[in-house]
Amino acid sequence: MIANVAWMFLIILVFIILYRLLLKRLKRKRPTTENYLTLHPVEPNPANGELQFFFEQNTPKNVRISIYDINGNNEVEIANAEFKKGGNIFTVDTTKFENGEYFIELKTDFQKTSKRFEIKN
Repeated sequence: MIANVAWMFLIILVFIILYRLLLKRLKRKRPTTENYLTLHPVEPNPANGELQFFFEQNTPKNVRISIYDINGNNEVEIANAEFKKGGNIFTVDTTKFENGEYFIELKTDFQKTSKRFEIKN
């Protein structure tokens, strides 16, 4: 009886060790999210006047911010600077743009993210 319990305990222990090794191997292939930023939805949409964009990041890094129209033309660079860790807000005067649909794009060394929004002045 004791031998059977010992064998079951050994089998369960080996299974747990193999399972943890498998999880470690699978996790190794995933990119870490520490280097990424999160661009929050554009509000209000459609936009007019001054529009505030909000994004968050876990580490301070250089971010290039640009706006371009729906066709990918007329790209305007808003900022190319290092932003701090945590929440960041930047403001854009939409009266400098024609009415229409645009994308706001944030680009770092690790990622490129964008959101679609509309301007109606």
